[in-house]
Amino acid sequence: MHKDGYIGEKRMTKKVAEQRRSIKFCEKVSTAIWKETPNADNPYHVDEARCHGYEHLALANNKSFSEVLFLLFRRELPSPEQLKVFDTLLVSVIHPGPRHAATRAAMNAAVSKTTVSHILPVSLSVMSGEWQGSHEISLAAGFIRKNRWTPAEEVAAQRLEDMGDSVAEGDITVAPGFGTVFGTADPYARKLAENILALNAELPRTAWASELSDALSKADCGWRISGLFAAVMLDLGFNPYQAELIYQIASAPGIAAQASEKASRPLTDMPFLADENYVIE
Repeated sequence: MHKDGYIGEKRMTKKVAEQRRSIKFCEKVSTAIWKETPNADNPYHVDEARCHGYEHLALANNKSFSEVLFLLFRRELPSPEQLKVFDTLLVSVIHPGPRHAATRAAMNAAVSKTTVSHILPVSLSVMSGEWQGSHEISLAAGFIRKNRWTPAEEVAAQRLEDMGDSVAEGDITVAPGFGTVFGTADPYARKLAENILALNAELPRTAWASELSDALSKADCGWRISGLFAAVMLDLGFNPYQAELIYQIASAPGIAAQASEKASRPLTDMPFLADENYVIE
């Protein structure tokens, strides 16, 4: 022991056999999504660009943003039926609501005069979680993929039985994308689901998830918007990874608009905890 009380670290050395990696890295970045024809005078400039074979300017002149968004991920343009469902779904989640943590983060950052370019990165980081966040989308998609061939009522009964009489603090998650929101089933998520199912499109996974939501209603549980988004995206041919990414894209406009509204407002335009709410234990 050192005279000042410091116990010296015992140094341990271990010989590690050094060897070269057996992998070979590629020499160029490759992509099947976007092709650029270089300019004759400056190869770093573009003469023509194509997205999955479609000429970019032709897309800009003839297709909507949502159609090209679909194309980027699915490698093909949506059919009229798919486009109607996709558009309806995107607008359904365009604003997570002013109570959502990601929206509040954007509003607080805006009144705090955070640099505008940082607003969406900050708020979408908050949006990325497993509770009402984008990661719950991929978890819900995985759950639906795994269970959709089992009758929904059977899955609901098993999940509720597994929970038993345990009382969790806060909201109940019966399965990713399904449970309670603010203590009870979310009636607005149910309305959004019914609205999409009324489009009469071929949505077998969404229909199964709706049956699951109905079966969970006896426990005052049901759809979460994350579960709805996951189910519809699977029906449109997207995988869980893609669904999670597109959810963040789809919810960004509402979050950004809320930040824009607060940007010129003073700091006092957002609530601040009173001193009596701070507790030192």
